[in-house]
Amino acid sequence: MSRIVVIGTGTGVGKTHAGVALVSALASARVSVAGLKPIESGVPVAPSPAITTDASALAAFSTFHVKHPPPYALPDPVSPHLAARRLGMGIDIGRVTEWVDAHACAEVLVIETAGALLSPLGSGLVNLDLARALRPDHLLLVASDRLGVLHDVAVTLHAMRTMAPDLPAPLLVLQPPTVADASTGTNAEELVELKIVPGLVVFPRAEPTAEETRASAKLVLSTLALQGETQKA
Repeated sequence: MSRIVVIGTGTGVGKTHAGVALVSALASARVSVAGLKPIESGVPVAPSPAITTDASALAAFSTFHVKHPPPYALPDPVSPHLAARRLGMGIDIGRVTEWVDAHACAEVLVIETAGALLSPLGSGLVNLDLARALRPDHLLLVASDRLGVLHDVAVTLHAMRTMAPDLPAPLLVLQPPTVADASTGTNAEELVELKIVPGLVVFPRAEPTAEETRASAKLVLSTLALQGETQKA
């Protein structure tokens, strides 16, 4: 089994879009895959078919049954730690890993975190701690192709190298922003030119199941496989 953990430089950078695309690409290749989002805020108290959550979007394309509900489907659209506190609870990483491990019979798990790498999950607890607890074989770092992304990626990678050098080096996925700015379309080249990352994959602005998106997802999967073979060597 391979575990791909999806982390981000911020909120709303396209983690779910990339995650769904990966799950869809794996499913199309007849791989047993489960797309998981164990912690999510802004989840309606009364689920409706008209409202798609990140967790339900990932589960919809999974070929392995995703256990419902996720450990923390929190109603308030705020930081998960605050949404949990408003319900009189805290986020327990052990509960999250137990739920994720319940899907261990799948060949691949794609696990999306909520918010940015250092977004808080509780007192002294951030998404980086969760990423380590999930024991990833691969990490995807998702960022938005907009002004400020050079800084956001550099800072996130620095935090990872400093705080969790045991984690695998992440592959950067650059997602198109909702609204393009003057830097959009130039950041991929700059990230490599400035040696912030050795390489990356750019996703198109298209549906996760569109052919061009699936092609990017397949490139991500082949790059991760190549990285895995290099690490073994």
